Amino acid sequence: MDKPIIAEGEFISADKQPSVEQIAHEDREHVRFSLRQREQQDISFACDGITVTLIKSHYLFNKKIGIANIKNVGLGGVGFISSSTLQPKQIIDIDLDGERFQIQIMRLEKINRKLNFVGARWTEKDEKRISYITTKIYNMSN
Repeated sequence: MDKPIIAEGEFISADKQPSVEQIAHEDREHVRFSLRQREQQDISFACDGITVTLIKSHYLFNKKIGIANIKNVGLGGVGFISSSTLQPKQIIDIDLDGERFQIQIMRLEKINRKLNFVGARWTEKDEKRISYITTKIYNMSN
């Protein structure tokens, strides 16, 4: 008799399912889960999400370039707001609770004079590591 296939993972009850990010990007391969508590609230005033440090790696040292507040996360990447000066295709790290994860900036959208909404993809290729990152971010938001 064949053993049943059991997938590892955490059970999330229906009432605690993450909401799916509403904005559709034609080149996005993975669903993003919103960390927002109130989707209708203006994002520039939203205090929800997870705050992380943005770091630029240099050969001999690392430089803190600002902070960001993660608003959505998925296997493909992360969306956050930040006042830091960032450029498309730029590679930076996010420091999440003492662990660093590398991302590549893909989209920048102006929110107001100081804030941008940034869409970034994970540079990590290992699916287990990406799953670890996204689960950690999601769990920190609850």
